[in-house]
Amino acid sequence: MPHLLLDDPHPFALETATPHYAADRHVAARHLALALDLDFEKRALKGTATHTLEAIREVKSVTFDAVELELTSARVDGKPADFEHDGQKLTVHLPRAVKKGGTLEVKLGYRATPRRGLYFIAPDADFPKRPVQAWTQGQDEDSRFWFPCLDAPAQKCSSELTATFPKKMTALSNGVLLSDVVKGDRRSQRFHLDAPHSPYLVTLVVGEFETHEAKAGLSIVRTFFPKGRKADALRCVARTPQMVALFEKLTGRAYPWGDYSQVFVSEFIFGGMENTSATTLTDLILHDERAHLDYSAEFLIAHELAHQWFGDLLTCRDWPHGWLNEGFATYAEILWKEEGESRDEADHQRKVDLEAYLSEVSDRYARPIVARKFDQAIDLFDRHLYEKGALVLHELRARLGDADFFLVVKDYVKAHAGGAVETVDLARSVERVTGKNLDRFFDEYVHRAGHPTLKVDASWSAEAKAVRVAVSQTQGGDALHLWLPVSVEADGRWTEHRFELKEKEHVFFVPSARSPAQVSVDPRRDLLATLECTKPIAWWRKELLHGPAARARTEAAPQLGKDGAAGSIEALVKCLLSEKEFWGTRAAAAKALGSARSPAAKAGLLQAVAVKHPKARRAVMAALGEFRGDLAVAKVLSKLASKGDPSGFVEGEAARSLGKTKTPGALETLLPLLTREAFQDAVQCGAIDGLAALQIPAAWKPLVEATRPKMPPVARRSAVGALARLAELVDKKAEAVDVIGELLLDSQYRMRLATIDAAATLSDERLIGPLESAPFLDGREKRAAREAVRKLRAHAPAKELASLRESLEKLTAEVKGLREKLDGQGAKTRKAR
Repeated sequence: MPHLLLDDPHPFALETATPHYAADRHVAARHLALALDLDFEKRALKGTATHTLEAIREVKSVTFDAVELELTSARVDGKPADFEHDGQKLTVHLPRAVKKGGTLEVKLGYRATPRRGLYFIAPDADFPKRPVQAWTQGQDEDSRFWFPCLDAPAQKCSSELTATFPKKMTALSNGVLLSDVVKGDRRSQRFHLDAPHSPYLVTLVVGEFETHEAKAGLSIVRTFFPKGRKADALRCVARTPQMVALFEKLTGRAYPWGDYSQVFVSEFIFGGMENTSATTLTDLILHDERAHLDYSAEFLIAHELAHQWFGDLLTCRDWPHGWLNEGFATYAEILWKEEGESRDEADHQRKVDLEAYLSEVSDRYARPIVARKFDQAIDLFDRHLYEKGALVLHELRARLGDADFFLVVKDYVKAHAGGAVETVDLARSVERVTGKNLDRFFDEYVHRAGHPTLKVDASWSAEAKAVRVAVSQTQGGDALHLWLPVSVEADGRWTEHRFELKEKEHVFFVPSARSPAQVSVDPRRDLLATLECTKPIAWWRKELLHGPAARARTEAAPQLGKDGAAGSIEALVKCLLSEKEFWGTRAAAAKALGSARSPAAKAGLLQAVAVKHPKARRAVMAALGEFRGDLAVAKVLSKLASKGDPSGFVEGEAARSLGKTKTPGALETLLPLLTREAFQDAVQCGAIDGLAALQIPAAWKPLVEATRPKMPPVARRSAVGALARLAELVDKKAEAVDVIGELLLDSQYRMRLATIDAAATLSDERLIGPLESAPFLDGREKRAAREAVRKLRAHAPAKELASLRESLEKLTAEVKGLREKLDGQGAKTRKAR
């Protein structure tokens, strides 16, 4: 079996990880009825959970997941029953045994002050503008923290939920609203969903919202949003009906849950959550008209909507196969970009996804997508599950072709709608539709760690009158089986080729009477692989300006930046200034000019500071930051940052790059920007990063102040990271340890995650204690903290070794000096004699 990454100093499975498999199922869930009374002042609830179950074998007891719940009663078929609860598992002893196929009703009374699963938020001294809300987040195994349940993805059942809360609020849950009753100052709303779905998808949101409705085929799309934010909400969700139509067409299945709702809540701990028929979204994506110039929330809207099919209708049997939920939903973002924007946008998004996955491989670990050894299932929700999962699906699409791929998707959905799936189910759909056995494909890309790393050398042989394409697979272990597309332009005509790779080394020849104008290797980068390509610089220049796909042109840009010759710089500038070129390619050209750092490259970038597309303009600002100490560049950046730009992101990038120039006056320009508001604190974040890049003591205090609750949330998170980067450079590590240690206990979840990351960046072993003692509850916090501690422990011996090496070098120098003195004194003595 190929082992693609032979040396892994930081394995995915931590020391305490254990193998995980789906549990035995002695009973099957058939219906769940929840009745909840919410106390916002005490952040508590009182409720009953009534389970209708079917015995799969004869049972004398039923065990539920129930964490940090206070169980007050248990009744089976209306009769009192004995129960035992250890704080994690609740076992209800049945008054009589129930035979296989028999049904029973278990009604559980309980109270809770949940710390996970259901979150109460309210204003306080640090965050006085925080709204009063309650919302749930059950994925992956957190529903057990707010109601006793059979908390496994495959335990699907219909549900109903009745919630009671202050009458000025409204609620949202799964399915249809059956009743809405106000008594005194309390309001009760009852929801019902008659189709089976998993316990982690049961939802409740309570707060003060306005609503908007739109039609999507036979369904109504309802959007719940904070008061006064209608225009901002519609910027995010306006095209939801078109997304519904696309996913219905691609899956062959109508939207399965009746109507669809989306609600924006404050301080949500994910970007969104695909609760069945009722998605929860973070309000951080609500944006104004200015931000809409170069920001769209549709990636998240499409992702959560796609889950209504992939995740809710078809649910992974257990969490190791969670990529069938998240990989499909992430690929749906790409499919929507292809439909709603352009193929170039879709290809660029795949580039972003590949870079995210490769970053995780480089900085954290590589693992099989389907992995069973972990501490908590949430450990699996990473770049492998999402981005690599999506890229595997695109690779599958490239191999099968569009027609067969979407027939496979339809077959897969039809065969497993309402059920639970494993990776083999997708493989069998491929086989049913196409007759192809792709077990090797799934083994290589899903069940094993790593990916192909390809080196390709393309050249024209005058002797052979052919293009020579030499391909090497350089990853560790055996060769993978894949197909490499190559496009050749000669005499104004393109020819397409697909080379089968089965060995570690191949050489292919494409007949060509004369040297071609272009040879483009995998023009759209369909392969889930890294690709290092060598070819004549003239071919790269032609590809940048006239390549067969925007992705190919984008990939040509860095090669010309490395070359740095006048012709290459000229081509990059021409590309950057072309308003007809795809913005992603122009951004790559700007980055390449920044890396070249030549006078001609600088002149080209300065010529492009006013290009129309804001994303290309942002890339120009970022590239100018490479010209350290350049007063002319700093003047342009300072002017733009101070006077502003139509795009807040461009302003922020200018501020960030101004700091990188380290020029006089930069500090005075950046400080006022710490109070300039923009969507997602873009300008403030840029100013914060710019201050850190100055690497001067005067930047320290403003950064510390920017971590305080008075700053908006995204800026605070940027500030703690910037502070960690600056500390050692200005001799403030001890103070940074104190600040970071305090912020590990911050009341905002995302701030705590940012602080854990900052602790790892600071690399000070004094933070090991605070990281290990902090009372983290969420699985992602726990995992991040443990990885940070692992990094700090690994850093400490290296630091000690470096210190010993430095001491040894000093001692060696001192010994050498003493020897020289002794030799000198000996020479004087001999001379005197």
